[in-house]
Amino acid sequence: MVNRRRLAETRFAYRSLCSLAFALALLAGGCSKAPPPPAPASRAQVDPCGGLTAADAASILKIASADVKGPLHFKAFSCVYRAKDDFYKNVSFNVYPEASAARAARKLQSEKEGFAFLSPIKALDKLGDEAYRAPDSRVKRLLVRKGRVWVDVTTPGDEASQRRIAQIVLKHLP
Repeated sequence: MVNRRRLAETRFAYRSLCSLAFALALLAGGCSKAPPPPAPASRAQVDPCGGLTAADAASILKIASADVKGPLHFKAFSCVYRAKDDFYKNVSFNVYPEASAARAARKLQSEKEGFAFLSPIKALDKLGDEAYRAPDSRVKRLLVRKGRVWVDVTTPGDEASQRRIAQIVLKHLP
């Protein structure tokens, strides 16, 4: 009985530390309006915002296009649009081009396995070559792969918005 309690306490502590580390990583990322640094040749053909426009973001956030700020890039293949008056109301996702479809599938699988201890993973049909969602409130992420590119949609957290973002981005991928 003591071992189960200790195990539960250890899991809780680990999950808390992971959540804190994730939050700190987001805060430490910094933000700049400058375009992303030049990408290697294999990545050059992929737009970091995957074709998602400020008008698309405004529609997803249910605000006027004039109230959208962005795109903002935290790193080379990260895209964020946010409401000008509400920092927490945003569309945020990462587009990761890989050298091959097999490498993209391995990277997506690794990311999916990383979420599995926090959330059940739900496979989604009719979205790219493969798609998974971690619906738990601690994660709320959508992972999608099409060919050699995979996408990680982080906000907003509802499935309908995440699917819409993924559909727009997938339309513009090579």
